[in-house]
Amino acid sequence: MAYGLRSKPLTDFLSRYFDTASTPFKAGILALALIGMTPFVVAADQKASANPCNLSEADFAGLNGDFSADVRAINSFKSTIARLLKEERFQELDCIADHARSGKERLPGGDWKLHALYGGLYSPNQYPVARATGVEWNAHLQRLQQWVAARPESVTARVALARSYLNYAYDARGQGLSNTVSDSGWTLFRERTSEARRILEEAKHLSIKCPEWYLAMLLVAQNEGWSASDARALFEEAFKLEAGYFYDARVLADYLQPKWAGEEGDTAKFMQEIADRIGGDQGDIVYFEVATVLICGCDDEPHLSMERIVRGFEASERQYGVSMLNLNLIAHLATNNKETDPVTADKVFARIGDQWDEQTWDKKEDFDRTKQWAATWAPIVTKTRAIEAKALANMQTPEGARYKVAFEKPYREIVRQCVGNAGTSSGKIEALVSVGTNGTVEDVRIGGPGGMCVYQKLLALQHEKTPVFPPPPQAPYLLKVDLDWAEFPAVAAR
Repeated sequence: MAYGLRSKPLTDFLSRYFDTASTPFKAGILALALIGMTPFVVAADQKASANPCNLSEADFAGLNGDFSADVRAINSFKSTIARLLKEERFQELDCIADHARSGKERLPGGDWKLHALYGGLYSPNQYPVARATGVEWNAHLQRLQQWVAARPESVTARVALARSYLNYAYDARGQGLSNTVSDSGWTLFRERTSEARRILEEAKHLSIKCPEWYLAMLLVAQNEGWSASDARALFEEAFKLEAGYFYDARVLADYLQPKWAGEEGDTAKFMQEIADRIGGDQGDIVYFEVATVLICGCDDEPHLSMERIVRGFEASERQYGVSMLNLNLIAHLATNNKETDPVTADKVFARIGDQWDEQTWDKKEDFDRTKQWAATWAPIVTKTRAIEAKALANMQTPEGARYKVAFEKPYREIVRQCVGNAGTSSGKIEALVSVGTNGTVEDVRIGGPGGMCVYQKLLALQHEKTPVFPPPPQAPYLLKVDLDWAEFPAVAAR
């Protein structure tokens, strides 16, 4: 059931997690309580004592912030990488990338260290610095070209250069709708995308294969408007190289939406398929990570399983440790999905404290307002869940099954009276009803499309104390009944 109102869609944070600014994307449940989690030791490669590239104390500290307590640790990581590039410390950058790639290193929370490294390389300025100027872009691209020239076997240098040209293409296009882009903007967009593809084609022949190469090429596919089948074939190559590099799935999941190359339902089907292929906790983790860039509370967003999203978040914490950024993301998902989950959100907000993420929430007022909404609704939803659990337990007994059959006959007649007045002819009506000794309505909760008409009729019966249902096995008696509007076609057709 959905409870209360969704907070407004929050934008302008997707580019960091998806790491592309190609269009003005928007990111946005079955109610499941989160278990309080304890940070876990992640992996030996993330221990403070490991410094295989002999970085300075300041550089090492910048790459090893406390992700469990500081929501800006990822920004510090990327800014440190960006500084190493500006200082032309190419050998150290290659060393960090090679270790991250070969060791499949993860940051606390599950982000790939390699991907975070590229995040510090493909734009002249790091968040929250304003949009780069043409002079800054030229200097940035020249620096990357120097890296390629100085270390021609470096796949990291070439992929970073290609990713930079892609971001440079997005810079020319701008963040507006497609019909607001100038002819010159589109020309530069195509030219810079083409240059990125050329660089990637060259890098493909290097001895070291990099999973980020496929992410960059999938972005090229999106920019060039490849067919869904061709983009999927490229993704399968990426999946074969590194199935857990979920950034590739993020790009294709978005590209399979109807606004791009797919049809209704393609994105949700793809996500379930990929998560199932990987299986177990890792499959759920991928599902969660991809969902963070797709759900925004928008009407056209794909229908995803929030139960699996929460499962993936929990698995990520168990395996990779706590990330304050991930806490912000799951709180955002729980308050912007089509079925909100204030209980999950309320528990997570308590863990976030004052570590709110600006790119997720946009403004502090939005964060505070949503936090208060969750605190208000969480106890109400908790009570409803307890009622639902009791009702479902009743339905599992032989007498409960028999009573449900007897209850449904008059209940269906009430629902039938609402056909044509409910404003919908499809979807499921979910009802929790408490029946009194003589068959009166003692309490009622309704969810689903068109449920208000049914709710009002049952509420009127409750106030009138009319015995409309058969006497229950004991009173008060809770039961849950779900009906689909499609079960009443004859009436709906009139």
